[in-house]
Amino acid sequence: MEESSGPGPIKKDALFYGMILAFVAFVLMLVFLGYAMIQSRASSRLAAQLAPQPATTVQTEQWDYSRLHVVKGDDGAEMVLVPAGPFLMGSPPVEGDQDEVPQRGVYVDAFWIDLYEVTFRQYAPFVSATGAPKPVIPVLQDDPAKLMSPEQPVVAVEWTQARAYCRWLEKRLPTEAEWEKASRGDRGAKWPWGPTFGPGLANIQGEEDGYRYTAPPGSFPGGRSAYGVYDMAGNVAEWVADWYDQKYYLGAPFESPTGPTTGKHRVYRGGSWNDTPSDVRSAKRFAAAPHQTSAVIGFRCAKDAAPEKAGSE
Repeated sequence: MEESSGPGPIKKDALFYGMILAFVAFVLMLVFLGYAMIQSRASSRLAAQLAPQPATTVQTEQWDYSRLHVVKGDDGAEMVLVPAGPFLMGSPPVEGDQDEVPQRGVYVDAFWIDLYEVTFRQYAPFVSATGAPKPVIPVLQDDPAKLMSPEQPVVAVEWTQARAYCRWLEKRLPTEAEWEKASRGDRGAKWPWGPTFGPGLANIQGEEDGYRYTAPPGSFPGGRSAYGVYDMAGNVAEWVADWYDQKYYLGAPFESPTGPTTGKHRVYRGGSWNDTPSDVRSAKRFAAAPHQTSAVIGFRCAKDAAPEKAGSE
């Protein structure tokens, strides 16, 4: 009987299983190295997050409010005079939306504007006297009463109701140009207070500013505009008089523009408690159907300045 000269079955099996074990060990080594790299990157990110961050410098203009002309009307609302003169309206192409360009100089006649947004307390006598519908917040995933205390800015008001309220007081809604000038001043500030956004200047999205929803008007004095107007950024967005046209700025007049003669939507401005810093810029434009009501839209009133009070800049 001849003996086999090749390796036996046991040696073949040992060689096969040895190769398998070596391959498994190689794969495990790769997995371990990959895991170690991931842990190292995670540790680096955590260290970067925990490291002291340089303080962000918020630039705010040092407005001089001592020369403002403020009066209190029969309704108890304080109004400030915005003098006649030019200002920068709109945004540069790289900074704003398409409906904010071109940025251009606009002249606005003198006018008065409410220092504060209209509150539920101020709106209630109008409802009682005229039979206008009471505001009803249409959509809110919370108790609507949290937005409807007397000292909070009135919301859930249609554009027509806002206009009627102002007319009831012998006032009117501000034009879009008037509103923007009252917000950014004659130097075209990006936000009412200056060129950069910072904490404690406006009531916007989130609760870091101390408010989940609306705040009583005037709660953010550091965010006043050059004319001393409160809450032109955030809190509640505000109806203005104009119809909306995305391309209106391309051919708008230089002097006291009042918007298109007709349209489907009305402009509202300022952004709200539910918006981001970019959406509460002074040049930001919004539009909605005149019959729309919302938990984020309120208003303030304006009126023409008598010639002897008009002044100029």
